[in-house]
Amino acid sequence: SYDIDKKLHPRKNSEGEVRNYIINPYQIVATNGRYYLICNYDKYDSVSHYRLDRITNIKLLDTPAKPQRKVKGIENGLDLPKHLAEHLYMFAGESVAVKFIAKRYIVTDVIDWFGKDIKFSDATDDEVTVTVKVNPIAMKMWALKYSRHIRVIFPQSLVDEIKADIDFAKKNYE
Repeated sequence: SYDIDKKLHPRKNSEGEVRNYIINPYQIVATNGRYYLICNYDKYDSVSHYRLDRITNIKLLDTPAKPQRKVKGIENGLDLPKHLAEHLYMFAGESVAVKFIAKRYIVTDVIDWFGKDIKFSDATDDEVTVTVKVNPIAMKMWALKYSRHIRVIFPQSLVDEIKADIDFAKKNYE
């Protein structure tokens, strides 16, 4: 990660030693103006995302990569459009069902971000309820960005986190 000297510094473990990552690479993608490696950090059985411009000191190992079928979330193959729609901002982790109420005038933005594999319900002339499957951390960031136009209503745990972040941000400006 970068420091105030504007240079990239390797991450260190609790003993202060440079951390080495053994990863199993699967796909390179471009999203939000950045390139990412979709992979698996070998210590775990889940999908990870790493920014290509922050990867240094690469060594090719002789051991074969872990097959995708052994990685939770891509065990049936990588459906790239679905994966990108569920992992806004490329946060790793499981996706959950999220419901939010959106102003009708931002439906195009909603489809741009989440794709067409979403559900619209309870539409009025002004608003519509949207159900998406998405990473909750990414959804929180997106909801804060679009807070003038949307309101998350489910799950309650996400609603509570968003409220806490809004309260914290408000205090920063008092």
